[in-house]
Amino acid sequence: MKLQHKVFEKICRLVKDAKPYRFYNIREDQRTGADFKLVFFCGSYGINYLNASMVSVHKNWKTLPEILIVTDGTPIEKIKSELIAWPKKVDFITWKVAADYFDHLGNTDLVKYANKDLWGKKFISILYCASQFPTLYSDTDILWFATPDIRWQKNKPVLMMSQDLLYCYSDDMLNELRLNEVNSRPPLNAGLIFAFGDYSSHPQWPLLCNYLAQKPDNRTEQTSFAVLNNYFNPDDFFPSSEVLIKVDDGYKLNYTPGEYPSITARHYVNIKSTTFWRDFILMLFKRRKFHL
Repeated sequence: MKLQHKVFEKICRLVKDAKPYRFYNIREDQRTGADFKLVFFCGSYGINYLNASMVSVHKNWKTLPEILIVTDGTPIEKIKSELIAWPKKVDFITWKVAADYFDHLGNTDLVKYANKDLWGKKFISILYCASQFPTLYSDTDILWFATPDIRWQKNKPVLMMSQDLLYCYSDDMLNELRLNEVNSRPPLNAGLIFAFGDYSSHPQWPLLCNYLAQKPDNRTEQTSFAVLNNYFNPDDFFPSSEVLIKVDDGYKLNYTPGEYPSITARHYVNIKSTTFWRDFILMLFKRRKFHL
């Protein structure tokens, strides 16, 4: 690794450890709430990213949503103790609330999947939230630069993911369940999902849940969400022009919205240890795009 890359990584690590979100003044103002809840799935590792992501929402959205934080098993009190203040309602649950919900419905396969796999915990949690209220799920390593424009038909289930760079699906799962048609659509990522409704009407729902219970791997969660997106609303997703994913600027100083002024958010996959904190620090010094 080049010396300048090592120095850049060191600086970004120091920025993260300094918790710069503490210096942003989050306050109540006249903004209205959103017509959905913003949901995060978080453990102890992601708390710094979670706080920074929440700051980006407060700074750059025209609305202020209520927030639900689902923990991966990390004690809720630990998350609470390190979370920044938020002017709207913030609720906390563990993933086991979602597991109990599906267990009550008799879907023990989803419960088994969640018990076996971290991403199964995320999967079941998002499905639970979507069954209760309109849900905008965001990974903690997403920064927001504008208000998302989300429109949906409220009389049917909806699930919208963000566009990915590549197809990162479980080929074994798609082949066994004969669901390869998802590869004819744009590749999708499970880092950002808008969801609302019950998805058990999917014609292969029992088979899909059983597969997850028996053969989980690190791509079955994203694959399953893509299957649902493709079935319930195949033409609806967050395009890369709105939610950016890129991995070629890990050691550059360029501010992402400076290069992509029309984006709503960026998901910092793979290189978040540098680019996320670079953009966050620069974002703190930028003016809002709207007036309060």
